Amino acid sequence: MEWPVQSSWYSVTRLRSDLFRITEPCCHRMVRANCFLVLGTERDLLIDTGMGIAPLRPLIATLSSRPLTVFTTHAHSDHVGAHPEFADLDILIHPLEAEELRQPGVKGLRFPKRAPEQIEALRRSGIELPEYMVDALPYADFDVDGYGRDAVAPTRLVDDGDIVDLGDRHFEVLHLPGHSPGSIGLWEAATGWLFTGDALYDGVIVDTGPGASISAYLPTMERLKRLPVVEVFGGHNDPMTRGRMITVIERYMASRSGRGR
Repeated sequence: MEWPVQSSWYSVTRLRSDLFRITEPCCHRMVRANCFLVLGTERDLLIDTGMGIAPLRPLIATLSSRPLTVFTTHAHSDHVGAHPEFADLDILIHPLEAEELRQPGVKGLRFPKRAPEQIEALRRSGIELPEYMVDALPYADFDVDGYGRDAVAPTRLVDDGDIVDLGDRHFEVLHLPGHSPGSIGLWEAATGWLFTGDALYDGVIVDTGPGASISAYLPTMERLKRLPVVEVFGGHNDPMTRGRMITVIERYMASRSGRGR
């Protein structure tokens, strides 16, 4: 197969003077996750690392000059791909996700086979899965079938109520189960910023697959709905206002009412 080459693999958007959004545009939208870099006075914070198909750390070094903490919203492959590059730094994760991070990732960039009902659910949402997760390569001899994430040992396990301190910024860890058992987010009351990983984003919420639970998701959505959010920075797609967040949450809850499992 002839692959186009995209040497500028990452897209960087400066959302605020102290906030960057980083994506991999050549990844399929199902695995095109958001990474966020928050700048503090004493430390900087990298929230998730995407697929990590091209080296991420050199890019982060051009944006961040302070000690770096890596916060893991959950251990799915599209959010922890570049974690091995930061293995010498402070890596935070929830206890229920830690073991998955400690294991090597699945090899290759082909979409895994899915059950017919999952495929149909994706199609109803307007999502067709091609053979590969990418439509270009970062360089010509990149091995699409040899790609894989090395095992990573987290340095700190965090849970609901813990604080991530950047000096002038203080984020509260929120446990947000549903998409996965140990999904976590970050809430900053002073700004109304909410980082949610795949627990909440502007799109069709995924609550199928290993570890997903509708019965856990519904209380998570109720909790998020009560927060006085100004802006939501989800694991995929564009940030949301509080009004849009409420719409997404209510749509999800209406679709899952009476279907807890």
